[in-house]
Amino acid sequence: MLDEWLGQCLRMSFKKADFFSGARKIIRNVHFTLEDIRGDLDYGHAGYTKSKRTALNKLYKHEESLSKAVELWKLRMSKNKYGSVSFHCYNHLLKAEIGKGSIRASVMGPCLQSVCITWLSKTECAIDVFYRTTELYKKFPADLVFLRDDLLTRFDFSVCKIKEINFHFANVTIHPMYFIVPAIHMDDPFEEMDKFKKKDPKFYEWVIKWTARYLCDEHKRGIQKYAQAMRVHDEARKALTPRKLAEWQKYLRANHPGFKNDYVDPDGDDDEV
Repeated sequence: MLDEWLGQCLRMSFKKADFFSGARKIIRNVHFTLEDIRGDLDYGHAGYTKSKRTALNKLYKHEESLSKAVELWKLRMSKNKYGSVSFHCYNHLLKAEIGKGSIRASVMGPCLQSVCITWLSKTECAIDVFYRTTELYKKFPADLVFLRDDLLTRFDFSVCKIKEINFHFANVTIHPMYFIVPAIHMDDPFEEMDKFKKKDPKFYEWVIKWTARYLCDEHKRGIQKYAQAMRVHDEARKALTPRKLAEWQKYLRANHPGFKNDYVDPDGDDDEV
């Protein structure tokens, strides 16, 4: 699952944006399939602690809908014939009350909308997961772990094995402030960055600027005020060895375009959780 997430991160880094919202690349109508759902991805890969699991359960595990789907899946298995079951993830409607709390807190509906499980044969089934939106570099890998460990574990797949998990997104955000999250797990992030530099120079420039804010002290530029950006900064610094950090700093300084007073708020209007 780790490699498949990294593969999608690179694929979307190369993909042309439908539009930009500030520094964020927005891609519409995205679909992809994961086949390997082994437990080699965890919350720590995206810089989260186990408290992220608690938050996702609170936001997306709707017990009544999930329990009914488990019951219907057992019935579907006993019939041993084509059919599907589903459950929704509307355990909240708003993550923050309009007009109250942080101005950056999301008031949008759930990002993760619903999950459908389809019986294909006596030995295989497929899963489809539907999203309003997600942020691919940092927020989505936590969702993968949550789906694997807290939602799908409720279903019996001992005989009818999962063939594939298909993801369907109305919108995908590729946020340059989070590129360092998957990049520290890549074999050669600089080679990959050079590749998408040719495909999407605007996005590449934002990746350089944001990553330099975390790894080059002279480019830190205002992120100290923002908890989310500083968490990414701290996790990246902790994950990189001194040698790797020096390699990153050399690359970033050689490719940094300089600033033109176009600083973008680290939190922005990003509602993907």
